[in-house]
Amino acid sequence: MKDAYRIKKVKIPLSELKAGELLPFTLLNPQDQVLLSRGQIITSEFVEKLKEDGYSSVLAEILEEDEGLVAKEDISPEIKKKTLENMQEILEDLSRGETPSIVPLEQNVSQMAKEVKAHEELVIPLIQLKKHDDLTFTHSLNVAVISLFIAKFLGLKDEELIHLGLGALLHDLGKLLIPPEILNKPSNLSEKDYEIIQKHTIFAKNILDEKTRLPERVKEIPLQHHERIDGSGYILRLTKEETSVLSRITAVADVYEALTSDRPYRKALPIPEVIEYLMGSAGHKLDDEVVTTFIRHLSPYQVGDLIKLSTGEEAMVSKINPVLPFRPVIRIKKQDEQGNVYFSEEIDLSYSLTLTIIGEIDMKSQIDLERTIL
Repeated sequence: MKDAYRIKKVKIPLSELKAGELLPFTLLNPQDQVLLSRGQIITSEFVEKLKEDGYSSVLAEILEEDEGLVAKEDISPEIKKKTLENMQEILEDLSRGETPSIVPLEQNVSQMAKEVKAHEELVIPLIQLKKHDDLTFTHSLNVAVISLFIAKFLGLKDEELIHLGLGALLHDLGKLLIPPEILNKPSNLSEKDYEIIQKHTIFAKNILDEKTRLPERVKEIPLQHHERIDGSGYILRLTKEETSVLSRITAVADVYEALTSDRPYRKALPIPEVIEYLMGSAGHKLDDEVVTTFIRHLSPYQVGDLIKLSTGEEAMVSKINPVLPFRPVIRIKKQDEQGNVYFSEEIDLSYSLTLTIIGEIDMKSQIDLERTIL
């Protein structure tokens, strides 16, 4: 039998962990506990915490991958990193009252749109996005990427994709003017707090009108992304006919991303619950066609994800099932007589009546880092 993956462990000195770089392997401590998973960004806080805890080196768990089983990224890590850096520069310029250059962000969005269009799979790799959620501004980046995938499956044109990506990246720009004690409040918002936070849509439009020459279609997205098609949203109480399709796409992506992310006042909701909410909102709160398209192409798993089975075994997702996305093709984690770890031949869960997935293995950092505000 040919193994799908062989696993080897290599000792890595802390000096080789560079802040800001994407981690190409999973980091373990001597007890084989995950410190930081493959695909996350190394932060200076993470490295400093390791030093404080007495680490001089860590173990790198390296997967020797067979051809055809490499996990596909939604967007390349390099463009994500550059986009986040450019977003930060823009917000810093605005906070100083300066006029930012939008050109670098436009170039980022253009590249993101090309990568989304070139993505061959028929499902949106949303879980891959969540592996980058320790970063500042990642909510906006995730909303932009999700929006671009939805727009691709809706058949929008290239220029519309660029406008959508820019507007989605900037959709929460107005929160710059919302007091942090309201944004980060660990309890439910009061009525007065809610009235204040609603103004971030108007604030964003005003900032973009004053400081940029972006097309109106881009500036409409931050203004309209909390409107609802029945007129019950905020802040202008616009209906479907009064909002752009780009804003309605961003609204769906924003709701999904917000509900599946941790917030100061609540934990992230399970994906099935969020899907139920979206389906229940389709046609009267959210655009029915946008929601339907999104859910049709939604996969809860990504190639390379580690999962736990009803048998207690661990497995890796090796292929996505576009017809039954909750029943992917997997390979079960095994160990030979010499103690070497490998993954079994493929098992298609759509044909298995007894084997089920009971959860995804938590691959987030087990080091307590300073909370990042999105």
